This record gives sequence, structure tokens and C-alpha cells, in this order.
Amino acid sequence: MRLSVPPEGIRSRGVVLRFPVLDDVDAILPAFVDPELREAGNLPAFDREALVASLGEMPALAEMGRLLALAALDAETGGVVGGGTLHHLDAERRIVELGYWLFGPARGRGVATRTARLLAEHAFSLGVERVAAYVNVGNEPSERVLERAGFTREGVVRSLPKPDGRRVDKTLFSLLPGE
Repeated sequence: MRLSVPPEGIRSRGVVLRFPVLDDVDAILPAFVDPELREAGNLPAFDREALVASLGEMPALAEMGRLLALAALDAETGGVVGGGTLHHLDAERRIVELGYWLFGPARGRGVATRTARLLAEHAFSLGVERVAAYVNVGNEPSERVLERAGFTREGVVRSLPKPDGRRVDKTLFSLLPGE
């Protein structure tokens, strides 16, 4: 089992998820420099140079099961509206974690819910049997996204690491095939 996505990406009702390309960098960069979005999306602090450099690492990271990072695009306009990830694949136990983030103008239209569900369904198509999502405690909008996408709230997991080394409590949600 490995993390992969077709070259054309995956799509559902107005959302396309695909590997980001160099032409996407300037559209994606604000998410990695906005402290509020980074905090909610558990994103690292990247400048443009680091983001460009990461593009070349993405296929290897996906192959290892560490990170399948995808740009979320509006299917009609082709504009970047956010991003989504499958990460920390445990192939032996067939578990993967899911993450997503959206820019403000895309919020409130169901894009995050469709993105989360699309990522989970894609994971199931790869052979995953459990998709987990961790949300910072108190991030109620993200919790509602996962609930609308069919995930079940399981409880609070204490002291999980953030990219900057801090540790925070997170609410764990999960989705199983057929739910």
C-alpha cells in the first residue's frame, strides 16, 4: 500500500485535488505565512523558497507514506482554494491521517467538507481501513467540517506535536469504509 494520486488528480462536485505545481506556489504561499491558518491547518512556516523546494520532495514523501500533499482547486476556475493531505500512513494497520485547510473566500460553501470526504474516499480506494483526523481543541469550524463529512468524534488526544515543536491537545475524529 502506498499513497498516490492520478496525474489528473481526484475530483468531486466542484473540487479537484492534485499535486501542486510551480505555477501554484504564489497562490498557496499565503497559507504558509499566515499564522492563523498555519495554526489551524497544522502547516509548517515556509517561505517561497522552501515551498518551491518542497515540490520536488513530494513524490518521495508520498511514496514513503509520510505525506501526500495536494492543492485544492475550484473545478470551474482552476484557482487554488486550499489544500488537503493524507499523511502518516501506517500500511500494516491500514490507517492514515487526513488534513485540510481553506482560504477564507472558499469557506462556508461546503468545500472543506467535500475535500475531507474526497480525501477519505481516496484513501479507502488505496486500501486504507481507517482515516483519522486530528483537530486542535476548540477549532469548532473544523470539527463541524468533519462531522458533516461523516466522521465520528472519538475524544481528546493530549500533547500531540505541532510542526514548530509545541505540543497541543487535539480532538480525534475517524471514518471507516462504508460510513
